[in-house]
Amino acid sequence: MIRKIALVSMFCLVPAMGWSQEAAKKPTIKREAAKNTSSSNGQEMFVAYCSPCHGKDGKGNGPAAPALKNKPADLTMISKNHNGVFSQKDFEERIAGLSMTPSHGTEEMPIWGPIFRDLPGNDKLRVYNLKTYIDTLQVK
Repeated sequence: MIRKIALVSMFCLVPAMGWSQEAAKKPTIKREAAKNTSSSNGQEMFVAYCSPCHGKDGKGNGPAAPALKNKPADLTMISKNHNGVFSQKDFEERIAGLSMTPSHGTEEMPIWGPIFRDLPGNDKLRVYNLKTYIDTLQVK
């Protein structure tokens, strides 16, 4: 069964005509089941699962970011912020919810490990290929 906690889209309450108090409300998150993606395509998974919050460029500026309590992490700086090391083990622990930052594992940030296990395909391959794609986003 696919868990229905993945953040996948955001919408703003903006009226079609003119400005009103409705338009001034904070954007909200629309929660949907995680979409099935190819476990061999890290970029496809990133766009589907990570970019709504972290942005297509990974800098924490996704369309859902304004609706979150905490700004999403800049995923392009992981390696730089950890003395050039962005290990597979550390990544797997974060995805599995074992090594959490305050923003992970809350209602806002789903723990992806169980979600990936519920999707068709190999969950370990998903994590490996997602990390391989995020490696390409790292600031040198």
